[in-house]
Amino acid sequence: MQLTSRISFLAIITAALFASNAVAYNPVGQSCPKQGDEGCSQDASLNGGNAFIYECGPSNTFVYVAGCRCPTCCEATTSGAFCT
Repeated sequence: MQLTSRISFLAIITAALFASNAVAYNPVGQSCPKQGDEGCSQDASLNGGNAFIYECGPSNTFVYVAGCRCPTCCEATTSGAFCT
């Protein structure tokens, strides 16, 4: 492998790792504007790294609702969030 090929390969790997880390987000405990709103997220610190559903709870903070079975097994829609 030439040096330029190695640098390009490392740049691609670094970008992919950054993108995968940018998606991981843990909203649990953070403030939220509207009670009842639901969403999906994925963070290594919750549910074994698999996706989970969160909801804006009664104290206007996000709470953990349910865990899904894989990192991408959650879908948020206008009517709520669900594991796929």
